[in-house]
Amino acid sequence: MPDHTPGSPSTASAPSTATAFASQNVSRRTMLRGAGLLGVGVGFGLPALLSACGVAADDAADSGKGGTLTLAIDATSAVNDPAFYTSLGDWMAVDCICRGLTFISFETNEPTPDLAKSWTISDDRLTYTFALREGVKFHDGTTLSSADVLASLGRQFDPEDKTLPKGATRPLARMGANVASLTAPDDMTVKMVLKKPDRTVLGKLSDIGGRIISKAALDKYGADIGKHLVGTGPFAFSAATSGQSITLKAFDGFRLGKPPIDRLVLRQVQDPSTIVSSLLSGDVSATQFAPYSAVSQLRKDSSVKVYDTPHNADAIMMIDARRVPELKVRKAINLAVNRKAILQQAFYGIGAEPKGYAIPPAQAGYDTALADLSTQDTAQAKRLVGDAGAKGRTLRLMAASDSWHPKAAQIIAQNLTDVGFKVETTSVDPATYFSRLLDANDDYHDLMIWERNTYVPDPDDMVGAMANPAGIYGSKLSGMDTLKGSASLADDLFAAKNLTDAKKRAAAYTRIQRRWAEEYMVLSMLACFSNLVVSGSNVKGMNTDALANHRCYMEKAGV
Repeated sequence: MPDHTPGSPSTASAPSTATAFASQNVSRRTMLRGAGLLGVGVGFGLPALLSACGVAADDAADSGKGGTLTLAIDATSAVNDPAFYTSLGDWMAVDCICRGLTFISFETNEPTPDLAKSWTISDDRLTYTFALREGVKFHDGTTLSSADVLASLGRQFDPEDKTLPKGATRPLARMGANVASLTAPDDMTVKMVLKKPDRTVLGKLSDIGGRIISKAALDKYGADIGKHLVGTGPFAFSAATSGQSITLKAFDGFRLGKPPIDRLVLRQVQDPSTIVSSLLSGDVSATQFAPYSAVSQLRKDSSVKVYDTPHNADAIMMIDARRVPELKVRKAINLAVNRKAILQQAFYGIGAEPKGYAIPPAQAGYDTALADLSTQDTAQAKRLVGDAGAKGRTLRLMAASDSWHPKAAQIIAQNLTDVGFKVETTSVDPATYFSRLLDANDDYHDLMIWERNTYVPDPDDMVGAMANPAGIYGSKLSGMDTLKGSASLADDLFAAKNLTDAKKRAAAYTRIQRRWAEEYMVLSMLACFSNLVVSGSNVKGMNTDALANHRCYMEKAGV
């Protein structure tokens, strides 16, 4: 479990040693759930600087009694579409505008009813029947019905849907491939029939891709729905400017009551020093993009609150087995890594060593019996390098140029040098990093530093995604699918996610992770961490556990 009470303001001190690497750009454009980054490379130029500083006070002055809450985000393309990933900021807007059939608060990891008031599951676990809530209003005045659900989920499942924008990432596409039919027996009932059982369906429907859009709006705007998104959420779309901000207004008709604030502004701020100064001045109300290097300064300032949130994200290094074909060499690379140094110097102590391998401490299935898989052993690493005849071999390491990645790359490069390798590194702009990860012919595809944040807090979203040889991690990134016997991991993962007994399910994921590491070692865990959530001292009611996972639940927030 996490070391601190989830969501509580921190009063403890933290390491204050800062480095240039740890304070570089904090645009954490992490490609969640394997969705492709579509190249929105917005620099921190003068327009963004002007919009980031000194504007929030003006917003609040002309708002109603509830005021304005301003969140600093990584970026915005001004396209907010559940089927189209461009930036975390854009998807945070989707989270506020739309709701789904189910909901996971992150204060608990269990899916609960949302737009579906209840559901039944057939004995064979293939048929899910959802009863919708009556009288739920969309922002355009239409009333929720099964037609809205079919239209919203249908565009996730069907790559030919005419309402999809070019380059749509469809985060529920994999789930849709397992859907035999999606029908509406009546206006308030939706029936989903699966081809194979999948006990993670309810959790997946809480994800961004499961958010329900007004069918009337989809019919009206089609592929441009991302510029005119209409949902049933606590905030309605008001305006957006690419590279600057998204403005949302409180929805009087939200089924759980109008939010305390009148407006929510998601403002692009990519310079770490500006994030810090804007928090301290009050120009920014809150963010999960505060630089780790500033944590000591922020904790000492009474004008802001720093929150200790559950460690739900993985810092990882992928090893391409096509470039590093010897298992001994891949194991030597893993044994060389100094996780303690990465945790203290790259994350400034905001996190934990990865003792549960790929399952972070805040999730079910976390098992410290796997701690040996992420333990540094320099002597053993040197022996393996020697046994494999790899001493002096050149390894190429790629990392994004933002947040914790550069410092981690620096530490790992030195670790690998210490056990006998030569290391060449490259630092890549976050806007182009994901496209390079997908390119197996990239010159620096040997080792790749990355991270996986949690949108659905379940072992299947971590281990199930990364250890599957047919998935993006197992194929395009690591080439694990080219290794003998790896295909059977997919069968093991399918069985594990469908186990009904919690203890047996956890044990199955432990077995899978040990086999994944010992037989293949294409993923080296670096740390488990939380995105650093900071707010002004006057901000209250935020769901900080969700915000640490880039989920934006501001319906109870006040300023």
